[in-house]
Amino acid sequence: MKTLSIRSRLINLLSISLIIVALASFCSIFIFLNYKVNKHFDNALMAEASNIINRLYVQRGQIQFIAPELSINLQTASGKGSVFYSIENEHKTVISGFESIPRPHFNKRMDNVVFYDAEYATEPIRALLMVHKMERNGVGYYATIIIAETLEDRHDMIQEIFLVISGVTCILIFIVVIVSLIAVNKGIEPLVNLQYFIKKRDINDLTPISEKNVPKEVLSLVESINQLFIKLKKSFSHIEHFNADVSHQLRTPLAELKVLIEMDEELKKGGHKNKYIKIIDTMSHTTQQLLMYAKTNPDAFDRVRFEPMNLTELCQRVASDKVLFFYQEGFEFEFDAIDATWINGGPIILESLINNLLDNALHYARTPEGKAIGVVILRVKKEDKRIILSVIDEGPGIEECYFDKVYERFFRLDTKTYGSGLGLGIVKQIALLHNATLFLSNGTPQGLRIDVSFPSLA
Repeated sequence: MKTLSIRSRLINLLSISLIIVALASFCSIFIFLNYKVNKHFDNALMAEASNIINRLYVQRGQIQFIAPELSINLQTASGKGSVFYSIENEHKTVISGFESIPRPHFNKRMDNVVFYDAEYATEPIRALLMVHKMERNGVGYYATIIIAETLEDRHDMIQEIFLVISGVTCILIFIVVIVSLIAVNKGIEPLVNLQYFIKKRDINDLTPISEKNVPKEVLSLVESINQLFIKLKKSFSHIEHFNADVSHQLRTPLAELKVLIEMDEELKKGGHKNKYIKIIDTMSHTTQQLLMYAKTNPDAFDRVRFEPMNLTELCQRVASDKVLFFYQEGFEFEFDAIDATWINGGPIILESLINNLLDNALHYARTPEGKAIGVVILRVKKEDKRIILSVIDEGPGIEECYFDKVYERFFRLDTKTYGSGLGLGIVKQIALLHNATLFLSNGTPQGLRIDVSFPSLA
């Protein structure tokens, strides 16, 4: 799926927001004007009713209407609609007008003015009912006036208003979209300039980008890039330390080898062959560990090479290679895993992680005399959305105060034991590369358990 550019995202966001605002404004204005139009026509009905009231009088105890000839239907001002009226006395006898004009379906008190909608001669109408009280010689007389009109004029005016508002809204949206396009292009100009600036920089130039005159919105991006440059510098510094570490670690065994050679004139007769081999093995192991430690530095490692892989399958392969060696050293070995555990990772460095965990148990799960203790377990299981790789031994364990220090370079709890002091440091770096978490815990009554929790792909 193609990723949208910032420009496209801003334009989409502005367009959607604009359409929502325009539609909301359009609906609000239309509802308001619709109310005003109906109010205008209702006021016209009220004026017609007042005009009729002015023509009413009482004669001989009866309500009379001055112009009874007006009882025919009247045309509206536009000539499209029709107006109907009816005048009734207190006995509900029609004095003038139409007898069949419908009344409202609800009751109102006297002297109230009632507007209502109804249907007359299959046509929808808007009607006004008004009760008017007159007095003659101290006697009250009540006249009920009903004025009704068809809705053609109202609908025509509302439709005209609708068309005008729609046209204005469309023109407004068009203008604002054009202005938004110009504003977006102008707004992302600092990002475009930053892109060209970075492309022109030398690949080895790791000096921070100047933050002078940088907009606030782009400042965080520039700061992030500068942090990246700092990490790269740290990576180069790490390589320099690595070279110094290699030099330091190789110097001592080579010096010891040189002393032994100088002491023995005849190597075959000296009987120091095993010592030479041990020194050379130590040097080789340390060199290999240092190289792996440098390779798995999180600040310099390229995670793009990671791929989906079955961790159980990798653990099974490593366990097959190690099991015979564990038995030869006097340990029992157990492999416990589910069929498939998929994670995203690098097989080579994960193999190094497993080997270092197993080697840690192999070297330290021993008595003070160096005798192997109990069983070493390699376990892989799934919990929720995490894959847990565990190495469990029955050795003396580690005091909790040292749980953080064991990850440091060259830190060793037992200097008499074979090792470089880099194993758990390498494990921690590989775990960080895979967004995994590392847990150490002591067993009961003794033993050490190391858990590495990976994000699961399945």
